[in-house]
Amino acid sequence: MKLGLALCSALAIAAVAAPVRAQDQPAQQPASPQQPVDYTNAQPGLSGSVAPPRILPDEEVPRGQTVADRPRPDYDPPGLRLGSFILYPDLDVTGSFNSNILGQASHPLSDYIVAIQPAVDLKSDWNNNALNFHADGTINKYTEHSDQDYDDYTFSSDGRIDIDRSAILFGGVGYSVRHQPVYSPNNLGSVIPGLQSAVPEQYSDLSARGGGRKTFNRLSFRFDVAYDQYSFNDVASTSGVSVPFHLQNYNEEQFILRSAYELFPQSEVYVLTRYDIRNHDFSSDLFGFNRNSTGYTVAAGAKYDLTGVTFIDAYAGYYRQDYRDARLQPLDGPTFAVKLTWNVTRLTTVTGSLNRSVAETDLPGVSGYVATVGETHVDHELLRNVILRASLGWEEDSFQGIARTDDYYAAGVGAKYLINRNFALSVDYSFQVRNSSQSVNNFRANIVGLRLSSHF
Repeated sequence: MKLGLALCSALAIAAVAAPVRAQDQPAQQPASPQQPVDYTNAQPGLSGSVAPPRILPDEEVPRGQTVADRPRPDYDPPGLRLGSFILYPDLDVTGSFNSNILGQASHPLSDYIVAIQPAVDLKSDWNNNALNFHADGTINKYTEHSDQDYDDYTFSSDGRIDIDRSAILFGGVGYSVRHQPVYSPNNLGSVIPGLQSAVPEQYSDLSARGGGRKTFNRLSFRFDVAYDQYSFNDVASTSGVSVPFHLQNYNEEQFILRSAYELFPQSEVYVLTRYDIRNHDFSSDLFGFNRNSTGYTVAAGAKYDLTGVTFIDAYAGYYRQDYRDARLQPLDGPTFAVKLTWNVTRLTTVTGSLNRSVAETDLPGVSGYVATVGETHVDHELLRNVILRASLGWEEDSFQGIARTDDYYAAGVGAKYLINRNFALSVDYSFQVRNSSQSVNNFRANIVGLRLSSHF
């Protein structure tokens, strides 16, 4: 998930607490292959365990806990028991104002937006193994510009088989419908004005994940296999021409092996290897390029826990993506990722991350782009039921094949008031900027949102 496209999703929903995160999976930019979905962390006994009370100033923070994920038994939703499963239904309603809904460089359009976001999770409550189901949706309505309305949704399931204490198998399947905003950096209108989409581009993602993890004393191996099938709908452009975006349809397969050695509890060194295959349904895209490609990543890293207060996970290595069409230049260079979690005090947590990866695009003559993303978040527990948060973000997108570099900047502040177990109220503000070497792609926006969340 990338800062720049997270900004786009935030502009569309206009209700983001941390402007550098988003639900939507952007078109032409699937999830970072270095960050496979982790189905191994599902915890059994969700309703049977007794959550600890709020940490007091003279108490020690339990290892691994942060302000954001700390259990709050007086305010955490209990869920509804259905046999050996627990049902967690949620409904968020957000009203917001966005000063630049289309991300325009000049003469921006503003609007008031209502977003209705239902979700439901059904989680197993077993001592061993796990089986989970999930569904969510986003119904986004604009007050004055209804042509920008969209409906997104997801259906998914994942599970885990505990073979023994040293070995597990995991996997999952899902189907989601998402959209690419009209001002996405991948929008063809950014280089050919006549192909600017008049409405958000909709696409679907049919996905499957699987893998396993095995531990031999201090040595462990984790293997992930991932498959995604992306299908795009044709969209009318602002010039009235129907753009055949279905020519972008492609499948991606990823094979990831993580080999780790534990130095001491909660700390390890590891080697990460990844291979991916991207096959497009059509041998030529809108501009006659064959975008089939293969790529790999090799990296070494370490994960370290400093007495449960500071955690760091970092790796560095090399990536390369080769394209079948000789006119598309290969992408290669250093890749890295760093994530730092710091419990400054018992009531304040700072998290930061920095990473670089390769992203897909269908811009003519561009093989892809390298995205370097940095983020910082601060969460502070002002009161037992009042959480304050702030965030800063930056991303640089460097396109291969054309003279274009985009820089994104984002800042946000917000507060969440936990009313009781079933309701919470959030207010958020974010300021977002894109500066591009192609000035037509510049924009800035101010977004204010008020969200009522209900949990049962």
